[in-house]
Amino acid sequence: MGATEVLVVGAGPTGLTMANVLDRQGVSFRIIDTKGGPVEETRALVVHAKTLELLDKLGLADRAVEKGQRMGAVQVFGQGRPAGKLSFLEDGAGDRTPYPFALVLEQHRTERLLIDGLEETGGRVEWDTELVSLASTRDGARATIRRADGSTESIEAGWVVGADGASSPVRHSLGLGFEGDTYEQTLFLADVEMEWDYGSRQVSIDMTRAGFYAIFPMPGEKRFRLIGNVPEELEGKDEISAEDVQGVLDRRSGLKTRITGLRWSSIYRTHRRMTERFRVGHVFLVGDAAHIHSPAGGQGMNTGIGDAYNLGWKLALVAKGLAHESLLDSYEAERMPFARSILNGTDRAFALQVTTDTATQRLKIFLTPLIFGFVSAIPPIRRRAFWLVSQLWTEYRGSPAVAWSGSTGKRPQAGDRAPYGFFATGPQAGESIFDTLCDQDHHLLLFEGGRADAALPDPARKRKDLQALTSAYEASIRLHLVAPGNRSLHGRYEVDSPTLILVRPDGHVAYRGPADDPDALGSYLDGLFLRHERLTHQTSGAQGAERSVGA
Repeated sequence: MGATEVLVVGAGPTGLTMANVLDRQGVSFRIIDTKGGPVEETRALVVHAKTLELLDKLGLADRAVEKGQRMGAVQVFGQGRPAGKLSFLEDGAGDRTPYPFALVLEQHRTERLLIDGLEETGGRVEWDTELVSLASTRDGARATIRRADGSTESIEAGWVVGADGASSPVRHSLGLGFEGDTYEQTLFLADVEMEWDYGSRQVSIDMTRAGFYAIFPMPGEKRFRLIGNVPEELEGKDEISAEDVQGVLDRRSGLKTRITGLRWSSIYRTHRRMTERFRVGHVFLVGDAAHIHSPAGGQGMNTGIGDAYNLGWKLALVAKGLAHESLLDSYEAERMPFARSILNGTDRAFALQVTTDTATQRLKIFLTPLIFGFVSAIPPIRRRAFWLVSQLWTEYRGSPAVAWSGSTGKRPQAGDRAPYGFFATGPQAGESIFDTLCDQDHHLLLFEGGRADAALPDPARKRKDLQALTSAYEASIRLHLVAPGNRSLHGRYEVDSPTLILVRPDGHVAYRGPADDPDALGSYLDGLFLRHERLTHQTSGAQGAERSVGA
């Protein structure tokens, strides 16, 4: 009988992200998949800025950008006529994220990237291996797996992560439902070589009375992916030809294209579903096993990767005995509302795109150019649109795993994404604060204060006291001083008086409070992390003395 801390079922982008996080944290795991290896024909295509920020913490973002196709704009058409263009690269988005674009990177390339990252640190996927049964035990779960040669093995796992897709055997073993619907509209997807006047650096979407037709650039010479409504004359076909696609565009769209080749095509119907629980005991669901969405906005794969990273760092800390098991309760509390928001948003967008109601179709064709032209003309609204689609808006303010001390309406609040910015002074001058946060540790930022009348009186002493406090815990908490000369960072983090901001491994603020109240920070850390055993047996008075230094 085998044993492991974590069994990951499913080796798509979500499961592979989970495996990479666990592997880099030194947690024993096994990852299995029924497939023989990564597949070539995959539907997910876009990697958004928030996901690239997470991949950067795994050391994989630069490779992804190198392999993919940057997409800095969205062009909307109405019946083939340009209606407006959202351009991100020239609109200040680079001041808010190191990745001010969407990245076109086919799912199989994303999987290959994650597999390479896993193998470089000694991990591997067990392909041609299926989950036969899963049962809870007192300390975890017992799984039976079967390999292609028919041999079986029983595995005792402390934790199980179901990343096994919409038909998830893990979810079925838990007896959980998967409520939702299947859209009536049938879509086609085609990877083509095509001559196209609008270039390979933007997405183009044509809103028509027949539905919508989207063109995504892909890496390679004149390569594009087309997605759109399947007309009645093509329904019932398993796949479509280049001639079929050209005919659809010629008859139902005003876009002027010439398709010269077709690599792959598919006809499918899409779904909107979500399970009622993301965790049952020692078993978790992530990605499509927990929720599936319409293709609007390219949110599905990105949401799954976000699930995996959110759970992965928490599971690693608990599995290694560094954090309280209650930390894992925050996975469902944080990701379920987020997934529901994504599902509802993509549902509304997709329903408008594929509506068959005649009045709504006419209204869509009339209003889309007006609305998009209005959005395109106003920079703050353009930036907001990118912020929403790229998932940079992700926040966990209601999470049981975040906290703040004192009364503050400052942003970022506890649960928000830590803002991007640059050091102007000190040894890190010229570096991005994301370079400082770019690993899987917790980082405590000590802002000295942006006002001269409220500056930290003795930064060296305060830093020493905080190091004594944070070093009492098993988990790694790295301390950084942000001097007053870094006015841009003080402004970006809305700090005027001395402030403590603790940033989690996923780049979100875990705690925010005044620097003169280390007891509040200590109370928060006690609820999160375990103390070193040698300190656990100290008297409470001694602990209090350690905490009160510099208060």
